[in-house]
Amino acid sequence: MKTGWFVAMGAAAAGAVAGLASSGVLHKAAVATTCAGMKVADAVTAETQAIVDDANDVAAEARRQAKIDAAVADRLAALEAEIRAEVTAKVDAEGAEA
Repeated sequence: MKTGWFVAMGAAAAGAVAGLASSGVLHKAAVATTCAGMKVADAVTAETQAIVDDANDVAAEARRQAKIDAAVADRLAALEAEIRAEVTAKVDAEGAEA
């Protein structure tokens, strides 16, 4: 008895699908689903590109800041040597006078 029920349900489902297919409902549903999927794919692609662009901007700014920091460190090192020599001479001169 249960097998007959499943056969009847299967036949009804097959008939419904065949009816929907012949009326074009399945085709329209497939087109709508594909269109929605393409819109989602486009949105994901656009958002992914925005993230990549932001990451590239952050990386470029980090490289720029690293160059600035290195140049400042070089300049400070050069100034420190001059200042150290000047202060050393001054302290040595004061020590000789004391």
